[in-house]
Amino acid sequence: MTPPTNPLRILVCTKRDLVGCLVLNRLLPALADCHVRVLLSNKTRAAETVVPELAELKFFERDLPLDTVFPLVDALGGGGRLATFAGLSRRFGVAVDVVEDINGPASVALVREFAPDAILSIRFSLIFKRVMFDIPRFGTFNVHPGALPRHAGLFAPFHCMLDGESWIGSTLHQVDSGIDSGPVVGIGELPIEPGRSLQWHVLNAYQPGIDLFLSMIAAWQRGDRPLPVAQDFNGRRYRSMPDAAAFAEFRARGFTLADPAEISAILADFLPPGVAQGPARDVGGAPCCYAPA
Repeated sequence: MTPPTNPLRILVCTKRDLVGCLVLNRLLPALADCHVRVLLSNKTRAAETVVPELAELKFFERDLPLDTVFPLVDALGGGGRLATFAGLSRRFGVAVDVVEDINGPASVALVREFAPDAILSIRFSLIFKRVMFDIPRFGTFNVHPGALPRHAGLFAPFHCMLDGESWIGSTLHQVDSGIDSGPVVGIGELPIEPGRSLQWHVLNAYQPGIDLFLSMIAAWQRGDRPLPVAQDFNGRRYRSMPDAAAFAEFRARGFTLADPAEISAILADFLPPGVAQGPARDVGGAPCCYAPA
């Protein structure tokens, strides 16, 4: 493979929530030598407003940052170490748009016009159809917060913790017509820390997969083309959203869903210099994209 003569064009698709914002804070500085565009998904599930545990997670991941903290930061002019979606767009000169139907004619036209060399999906929640994932010449890739094929489906970090495993996988795989079924580029590991919340692990879970993607980008720029490996579906286990019994067992084992001190420590880094910040507990191990690039 001949090294690209022009900057690689990368389309990043992620969720419009705290995790997605942290993902972009990690990725965009690392992709400074690429031409990047960002698409955001607003997708939520009905259960997130009905199931108390899911509503709690949604509050810290979505409602608090999007409805309160980010508008405040943007009104103050931004300037924190971490940037909001609007701040990232200004800081890196990157177009950031929200899409509702990734496979609809408008989205397909937008992506074809951008002509990406690769699409990276992280926590996007919208399913790519062939009309979309076949557009990039190098392919469309997803970071799944679980080791494939064993931890396919939803809430993989939760299931890993509940199953008593010692680590959470972070799988970079190519997107195909199935769900979490495409060939695997690599699997990184995040050690499970029993004293940390589920949400802390979710914030961290994408980091190893992001690093794998950046390594793949570097290989392309050298003229190499790492080949993904097909999954062995004999070990596949597809999981769904936890039910009330699973959440009860999770708590009975001493795990917590969310820790306000962990979240406040992250949100404090969005505040501009000079804005008063109260003491926050050391969250250690800096979450995905929370650590300096």
